[in-house]
Amino acid sequence: MTKINIDPSFIRRTLRMVAGFACSVLVFTPPDLAHAAGADYERALKRAQYLLNGTVPNDDQYNMVGSDNGNYKSAVRGFLNHSNFYGATMRYHEILFGTGLEDDYLAELVRDDIDNKANKVAKLTCNRADTGDQRYRCLWSSQNKGSKTGTCPQAWEQAVTAFWYPGMVAWVCPEVMAVCGTDLSQCLIEYRDAEAAKNAELGTTEIFDSHTAVTNSLSKQAAGLATAVVMANYPYTKILESGLTAVDGAIVHFMRQDKYFDMTKFNASAALTNLVNGITLTDTNFRLVNTGHDPAQAGAMSTFGWLRRFEKNRSRANQLYQRLLCRQFTSTLPRVFPADPGNLRTTPGCSGCHATVDPLADFFSSWGEGGELYTGNKSATPSSFDNKAGAGLADLADIIRSDDAFATCTVEHAWGWLMGRGFYRDEANMRRALTSYFLTVNYSFKELVYAVVTHPAFIEGSRSDATVTDPLEEPPLGQPPGGNSNQPCDKTISFAADITPKLGQCTNCHFAGNRIGRQDLSTAAQLKVWSGQSISMMASGNMPPGQAGPPLIGPVWDLKEAVRCWTVQNP
Repeated sequence: MTKINIDPSFIRRTLRMVAGFACSVLVFTPPDLAHAAGADYERALKRAQYLLNGTVPNDDQYNMVGSDNGNYKSAVRGFLNHSNFYGATMRYHEILFGTGLEDDYLAELVRDDIDNKANKVAKLTCNRADTGDQRYRCLWSSQNKGSKTGTCPQAWEQAVTAFWYPGMVAWVCPEVMAVCGTDLSQCLIEYRDAEAAKNAELGTTEIFDSHTAVTNSLSKQAAGLATAVVMANYPYTKILESGLTAVDGAIVHFMRQDKYFDMTKFNASAALTNLVNGITLTDTNFRLVNTGHDPAQAGAMSTFGWLRRFEKNRSRANQLYQRLLCRQFTSTLPRVFPADPGNLRTTPGCSGCHATVDPLADFFSSWGEGGELYTGNKSATPSSFDNKAGAGLADLADIIRSDDAFATCTVEHAWGWLMGRGFYRDEANMRRALTSYFLTVNYSFKELVYAVVTHPAFIEGSRSDATVTDPLEEPPLGQPPGGNSNQPCDKTISFAADITPKLGQCTNCHFAGNRIGRQDLSTAAQLKVWSGQSISMMASGNMPPGQAGPPLIGPVWDLKEAVRCWTVQNP
């Protein structure tokens, strides 16, 4: 099987659709809330632990919390720092962004008529023989088309490991191993029984189908990106960051198909290359990767799952309006519709929705609709939303993130998840206070969850009938969020523990006796003298050398924040 050369721009575009930082945990105490006499800590603990960790408390945990508010808050902190919080947050975001894709959509990605290139992905059909030696064999899937089968005399067969089930031996012919590698990871795997593959758990059985695994992960990519942002405790606004995407083991497995993704052709970042080489198929947690700013990119809104699930630009705009801004399109319909309504943006009875949804949909115009998604870059259409102009999804993301409705909507979603109901009209001040707190902690979703779960309304289970008879109105558009541009510095920063291990990024040049006139930054006393300038230069991307602009995540960001907080705490 020969390697096919594909247009690098097509590879880059497809990668950004299907393709990924760490940050110290914020610890920020919400404003003191009145402790009501109706507090039911046993009930609250059970609800909080189940919602945030998917488990129920045992007797020891109940006894530890008792009726003490401080012990309950400590328990909630533990839930937020537990590894099970990933699964809870992932389920929350799957509901928020939607999940599920047609099986045919993965086939579209490798379809011949997308780029007129055939055999882009090598595929094997694997199964265990029912009779005879009962070996687990993998043959070329093309055998079903009367083409090359990959069969050979049994004596020629070679044993290889199966990347999807470590420890299992699969038998292949030499030509299969030459193309697919000694663990077969360079090829896509098809299992004979598709239904069995859909119900198989990764890493626990020899039953595996690449098509099922990759489609499942692509359908959850938007949710995975948002969950990874939360787990890293980055500002929640990063879920719409241009160039930011997320991958898990199954998506990386797809990207490893070098007949399709030749990563040497488009200057893949070291971070992405390391992810592709280092993630195993059974790593189902999504990882963030930054592919670089692109006017057509906007984090979750430009993931394959979002763009393909909502196929039309108006549908994408409508879903964005509902899911990220908590608003509905409504209009007063005319008694009789005209035979030719003309411009829907201005026609009475139509303009109530289309005057907003159509310009909003225009921001998606650089992406194709439906199957046109794969045909290459299209021209961006200048548009406007919320009285702000732009031309691509990156501009739209900036407009959304700069509006208070995004923060308020996030609060509404989190409240609904944890409380099991929406806000009542007389809880407007509560929604406003939680939104203000969300902004104060620089959009930390973890801290928002903490604030809700430790609120008296949650502890008392007030209005827990899940029916809101007098709901609060939609968040208004057009109000700036204000907020805090810096993360809280509540963790005590130690120079030795938190700065020295990261300082090597600077002390390669900034050491005592260097011959290029750089200031020595190797000690606490010396760094304190130059801390202001150091923070400024790191924030601007001018130090250390070699950065591609201001750091948004990663080692330089971590060092900058550590030095900033250390300086604040040690004036």
